Amino acid sequence: MNRVIPIIFLFFSFVYADLELQDWSGAKVDEVYPRKYDIYKMACEQDNEEACFILGLSDLQSYTQNNNDKIYLKSAIGYFEKACAKNHEKSCLALGLLYISASFEGRDEKASMYYLDRSCSLGNVLSCINIAKYYEDEKHLDIQKTIKYLESACDKKNDEACAYAAILYHDGKKVEADHQKAISFYKRSIAINKAAPSNYLNIFEINLVEDKAFDKTIEKSFLKLFAKDKQSMMFYDMLKIFQNAKLNKRYNLTLWNKKYKNMNLNEWDFGTIEKWIADTKDSKIKDELSKIVDGFKNLNKENR
Repeated sequence: MNRVIPIIFLFFSFVYADLELQDWSGAKVDEVYPRKYDIYKMACEQDNEEACFILGLSDLQSYTQNNNDKIYLKSAIGYFEKACAKNHEKSCLALGLLYISASFEGRDEKASMYYLDRSCSLGNVLSCINIAKYYEDEKHLDIQKTIKYLESACDKKNDEACAYAAILYHDGKKVEADHQKAISFYKRSIAINKAAPSNYLNIFEINLVEDKAFDKTIEKSFLKLFAKDKQSMMFYDMLKIFQNAKLNKRYNLTLWNKKYKNMNLNEWDFGTIEKWIADTKDSKIKDELSKIVDGFKNLNKENR
């Protein structure tokens, strides 16, 4: 059971360190209370949700420091439940993570989903993402719920949730591919965090397989931000080679390899491009594109 507690503290230890309730009497804490814990207990009894949450964290810490004494665990759960009932999002998240842990003997997936959903609805992004991951797992697969909770996290300005929802629609492995939805989510991710090159590159790939020019606004932003980022430019130039080949324009794979010598394409999944090539009607261009894919894959092997 030890493993579950550190998981929760990864999320909340920073909160515990930074929070301190004020003593309503105006006296110094040490002059009135023998322990800071007593302040939080008094505040919790007067329905201060943050105080109940901190008490729950403190009891979890005592649980790990006292040979897993279940009295502390029961107390922690009680404090979290009281705060969660008062719509304290982090307390609901703590309960959700506790009940989903494989090492917790009281594991209850239904209870976990209830608390995580409650926390998510209260605005906690981590809860939304944890539910999304739960429903993406093969044992509980419900991809529509996965997307629902990712979108909820995206609405709360989490760029990674936006990007992941985009990827699901982009690759079409778990949900029917929808490039327009994918682009919409990629753009939402970019609006929140401009510093992730993969969002721009994935939009360019969609432009490529739809036989369209790269989005000029996105391309301008990408080049402004990442022109000196060799890794990002390697992928960009790769996509440009495919685009030129499809349009019967000149390209130079040898020059690309020389420019990016000793680098590799390990991060790139050619699945979308290979499907695009398979759907290409012109047999001559199709063969050319296939050779280019093989060329990139071979160069990738050589550079490993």
